[in-house]
Amino acid sequence: MNTVGVEVGNSNIKIGIFDGQNLRDVFIFPTEDIKRLEIPATLKKTEPVFTGIASVVPSINNLLKKVFASISKDIFFITPFDCGLPLKVKNPKGVGVDRVLNCKAAVNLFNSDVVVIDIGTAVTVDYASQKGFMGGVIIPGPSLWRTSLATTGMIKDIKETEARIPGKDTSEAIECGIRYGLPGAIDSIVYLYKKKYPSAKVILTGGWSKRFSKYIKFYSLKRYLTLEGLGMVLYERLQDKI
Repeated sequence: MNTVGVEVGNSNIKIGIFDGQNLRDVFIFPTEDIKRLEIPATLKKTEPVFTGIASVVPSINNLLKKVFASISKDIFFITPFDCGLPLKVKNPKGVGVDRVLNCKAAVNLFNSDVVVIDIGTAVTVDYASQKGFMGGVIIPGPSLWRTSLATTGMIKDIKETEARIPGKDTSEAIECGIRYGLPGAIDSIVYLYKKKYPSAKVILTGGWSKRFSKYIKFYSLKRYLTLEGLGMVLYERLQDKI
């Protein structure tokens, strides 16, 4: 049976097609265009699929279910409790499923305790081991950093531009803050983790990960780590059904 994982984030919807646990193809759509979301043509021509959806945008879950019903034999919405990683936090229900999937994938792929940096709409820096998901740190991502400054009365017409220090206008100064300040914040957080967990491997992922990779210290870059974790969960669930 074909397996499809759907990762729904605030900015993008990623559709992953799997052979077993191996991610074969990825299709990306803007979340804001959900009403125009189409099933990839390669899936329309195959047998019914086993579909798992991991969403941090619950308001569109019913629409997603309708979209994938046409090609799916089974559809599951994956929660943090389905990931097979104990949740060692105060409020497990409040943890984003994407964060737990990241950690599940990283722990399994690298057979180590891990610090996972996910640079997206928000930046999460989480720690996990075989003992479970232990929690993390959340700070604004690049786009939130920029738009939050744009709401102030004195700053208007912010444009993405080259980051040169010192910035020669407001847009350049803000771009410098994002380009160098955000990695600096992330590295400071990772430094504190490494003091406490020196054996942890630092894994970088997320939609902005490649752009910031030259400015951040890390062990491995895994752009689609959330989807890889989702593929692992779906594979385990499918094995239970056989």
